[in-house]
Amino acid sequence: MSTQAWAAVAIFIASYIAIATDKIDRSMVAIIGATLMLAVGILDQEIAFASIDLNVILLLAGMMIMVNIIKRSGLFEWLAISTAKATGGRPILLLIALPLITAITSAFLDNVTTMILIAPITLVVARTLRLDPVPLLLAETMASNIGGTATLVGDPPHMLIGSAANLSFLDFLKHMGPIVVIILVIFVVIANLTFGRALRKVTSHVAGLASLSPKKAIKDSYLLWKSVVVLAIVFTLFVLHETLGMKPATVALIGASLLLILSQLPPRQGKMDSMGILLAEIDWSTLFFFIGMFIMVAGLRATGVIEAIANLVVNLTSSHPLLTAMVVLWGSAFMTMILSAVPFVVAMIPVIQSLAAQGVGPVEPLWWALSLGAALGANGTFIGSAANMVVIGISTRSGHPITFTNFTKKGLPITIVSLILASLYVWLRYF
Repeated sequence: MSTQAWAAVAIFIASYIAIATDKIDRSMVAIIGATLMLAVGILDQEIAFASIDLNVILLLAGMMIMVNIIKRSGLFEWLAISTAKATGGRPILLLIALPLITAITSAFLDNVTTMILIAPITLVVARTLRLDPVPLLLAETMASNIGGTATLVGDPPHMLIGSAANLSFLDFLKHMGPIVVIILVIFVVIANLTFGRALRKVTSHVAGLASLSPKKAIKDSYLLWKSVVVLAIVFTLFVLHETLGMKPATVALIGASLLLILSQLPPRQGKMDSMGILLAEIDWSTLFFFIGMFIMVAGLRATGVIEAIANLVVNLTSSHPLLTAMVVLWGSAFMTMILSAVPFVVAMIPVIQSLAAQGVGPVEPLWWALSLGAALGANGTFIGSAANMVVIGISTRSGHPITFTNFTKKGLPITIVSLILASLYVWLRYF
């Protein structure tokens, strides 16, 4: 490899290590890495900026704006409290209902956003019932990673894959939906065996549920109904976006724009926050993390590193399509566990594209293998996904720390079972 190629690899590996150890903010690492790629001449600015996938950036931004408005209605609190009341406060039923609600919500809002909204409410429910919240939080974040696997918008890596491979919302639902349903059913059984033991030892304070009122959770009923209508429109457009010739980012921006307009119009129960406040609540850190990663991967591609990795995969699998898919599936899961899903998927996308260019069998199964590996592998360690890290932070701040060992001990068996099911699915469906 050339000197520039080695420099690109050094920058990328150093950035990966910094991200994985979580000692420095990952967005800062990505931006510094991208800047170094430009500063040492690996990329020029024009190529670097052209490598940023605005379809992904604006899709995320649009969904963030929508969620920031919807949460002001109290919809998510209502959902969690209603679920707790429906279970009668029984821990085992909570362990089934809350993760299932989380999984379904994650498929349509993305798993990171879902956990930001669900985790604090779970703490309130657990505190009211005098239960240890950790088993519930662990089950929820793992369910969010599984549920988010089902759709284009359910998991940030899927947004990257969908944009790169030109896969639609409906494509993800048709190809990922069936296996996600199967894995979720198995997950509920395993979760009851894994997490239920701790909850069974405690008698929940059911009387405390009386203090929680779903109706009181609704802060603005008018905004709630406006939100439900816009969500229905957005979901319909996501399903039809390929037929209508729309990109997913356009759909998300339409939804955000509609909610911005409707939230400012009467009827409403209170004054809506200004656009400045709504925009300030966008997770800019995540968006700049994506931007930095796009530029760093462009540096690897420009120096021939990506092509070299693709050649290595071809040599290892002898271009056998099924074996290649299995290497991508299990390799993605393993790397996600130690490096986190988003940066790994950003790096793998051009490798899959290079494999396709070399004619390694049908390319579509490789995309689905990458999706499944990255999404399901995220349950192996808490480094695996941003949703995991969100829950760890919220739980720790509430006085209930979750260690790396504890997470892995619970999550790794679930991950292995999920990957075995995913492997059988890929084999039977695509080969």
